[in-house]
Amino acid sequence: MHAERGFTIIELMLVITILAIVITAGAPRFSYFIQEVRLKNSARQVAVSFQTARLKAINGNRRCFIDFAPAGLTPADSFYTMWLDMDGNQTRGTGEIDSVRLAMPESKAGIRGWRISRDARFGASGVAGGPEGRTLPGDGVDFGGADRVGFSSRGEATAPGAVYLCGPSGSNYAITVGNLGSVRLWRWESGQWK
Repeated sequence: MHAERGFTIIELMLVITILAIVITAGAPRFSYFIQEVRLKNSARQVAVSFQTARLKAINGNRRCFIDFAPAGLTPADSFYTMWLDMDGNQTRGTGEIDSVRLAMPESKAGIRGWRISRDARFGASGVAGGPEGRTLPGDGVDFGGADRVGFSSRGEATAPGAVYLCGPSGSNYAITVGNLGSVRLWRWESGQWK
């Protein structure tokens, strides 16, 4: 006689039950992981945007701005844009909207730019202060009292400052810009900025 090979219905149900328990137990942790990845990617996106604006300013021999409150929007709208100051008046005009020649994938209030992840917002929560002794702005963006930063044709920032991002899980990131245009990404860990 031949013994038949395969699984019994009991064995199959046992495997499915164990798999369901493992998935159910791991789902909240997986969700947290996804939120963290999206928040970190948004912070990196902002840091790369600063570096890109600095390079655009140097290459274009004009000021290049990143604006977190364009055309009446505020940092609470989770949107920002970049533009090259073609006429030197430090105000975004119609001819300057696409002057950086970048693929800005999002649009808000008729402006092309970038939207940060839905798992991130501008601001900070549960932190004592900003990196390097900076004060925390209420809206999460501060460049000398403004919601935008510009880079000169020499790559220097118009005002040093920082952008803060936080997520629903309580994680915080800061992206700082120094006087000379240096960009640094920070993460709040163990009660300090690292």
